[in-house]
Amino acid sequence: MAFRVYQEGLDEGRDEAIATLQATRDRTIDPRHYDWLYRENPDGEAVLWSIRKEETGEMAGFTVALPRRVLVDGRPRSCWNGADFSIRPKFRTLGVAVKLRRAAKEGVDAGCVDFLYANPNAKMQVIHEKVGHSPVGAMVRYAKPLRSEEYFRRRFGGRWLPALAGKLADPVLRLRCAERRHRPTFSTCIVESPDFDDRFDRLFEAVDCGRRVVGVRDSRYLEWRYARNPLYQTQAVLARDGDSLAGYALFVLEDAVAHVKDVFSPADGPAGRDLLARLIRHAAKLRLAGISLVVLEGHPIVDILRDFGFTRREDSSQMFAYVPAASPLAGVVPELQSWLFGVGDRDV
Repeated sequence: MAFRVYQEGLDEGRDEAIATLQATRDRTIDPRHYDWLYRENPDGEAVLWSIRKEETGEMAGFTVALPRRVLVDGRPRSCWNGADFSIRPKFRTLGVAVKLRRAAKEGVDAGCVDFLYANPNAKMQVIHEKVGHSPVGAMVRYAKPLRSEEYFRRRFGGRWLPALAGKLADPVLRLRCAERRHRPTFSTCIVESPDFDDRFDRLFEAVDCGRRVVGVRDSRYLEWRYARNPLYQTQAVLARDGDSLAGYALFVLEDAVAHVKDVFSPADGPAGRDLLARLIRHAAKLRLAGISLVVLEGHPIVDILRDFGFTRREDSSQMFAYVPAASPLAGVVPELQSWLFGVGDRDV
């Protein structure tokens, strides 16, 4: 079979793209996901490439690039966030995937954006390597269990014994927790439906996060990414210095776990510790099973996580980037230590 890659309009490819997502995902795809993620992004509409059988025009798969404003060494740059790479099962061959993946790289080479990044699953990593994308580093998960009942259930089975053991062990664990000894510098509060107002703009403009490549986190972006997200409801921990923000942590509650999407505060300041301590206490009050956070290895929050009893888990994935060799950014973008990058910077 012969295949051809097309750059399509978001209207023309909408129904087939949603059907392809549905055929390649384990969850139901809400059409609002397409419109919100591809059309309403304040950094620009998505670019969609499809790959089709030349003989019939049938869509074998598609992928999109989501525009993302970034700062590189303090200067505004444009990039693409690779997302929703989907090949229907009957067309899954190396050649089809490589052709489709190469389309975004060629767009970077043509000067559409300065560079791209992507977070493929394990099966797709070889495709990224084959088209010339560079591995930046591992996306790693850190977790802190708050209730030990589930641990005892996995270890010993049964119902009543793990419940009893958990009730005995949990108070002892809490006495040893660093968050109980932490003395905050800033006042903190939990906000169930955060209003991303101009305080977030001022924080982003003022903060030195200690990294050379940083995705823009102004109110316009945060409002779209989190407040208007149709997939989940985002809550926040805010660290306040009078009427100003000193930092924030954004999280989602799912399956009795607080999944942290982003933590943003000065790299060398106390706000990060205040945010984590308050989130842990809040999660314990809600009797959640634990807290989980995924970041690019080397993220400045990692040292704080370890101090508060988070441990690195085995599951991880690889982040990739591509920048033309002749670009002035070629010495920055592929370097792990350049990035401030968390799960909230990935595709959704």
